[in-house]
Amino acid sequence: MNHPFRLRKSCLACPLIFMVCAVVACAGGPSQSDPSWKSVPITDVSMVVGEWDGTVTKDKAMFPEGAVRLIIRANSTYLFAGETLSKSAVGSGGVEPREGRLIGDTEHRAVTFTLYDHKGARMLVVDTTNKENGTQYHGQFTKVR
Repeated sequence: MNHPFRLRKSCLACPLIFMVCAVVACAGGPSQSDPSWKSVPITDVSMVVGEWDGTVTKDKAMFPEGAVRLIIRANSTYLFAGETLSKSAVGSGGVEPREGRLIGDTEHRAVTFTLYDHKGARMLVVDTTNKENGTQYHGQFTKVR
């Protein structure tokens, strides 16, 4: 037999769990108030050439959309391949250094790459907008090679 107090106690736990998940999801990236994230101006594409692994989150989502492998080449092009439980995506484009960031613009997407030093590790933050439907994505990547 269910005791009414147990039911109420578990119902109260649901919002608490939701709030904890929200705080954890939001705490993972650069913030103006977090001094452990220091912006590193990208003056040349050679600063970020190589392979990067990360996760991408759809705008306003609480949990990552999926894992992505990003390759940035010395000829100022990038390639990416990502996968979620329900779909996969691949793409490419060109980038150019502008105002301390790499900026890319294709007919499918606009993308901005920002480099950070986070507690001694290089982190590449990628913000992109899908031009076909306006969906925005935010990704955080660590260098593989």
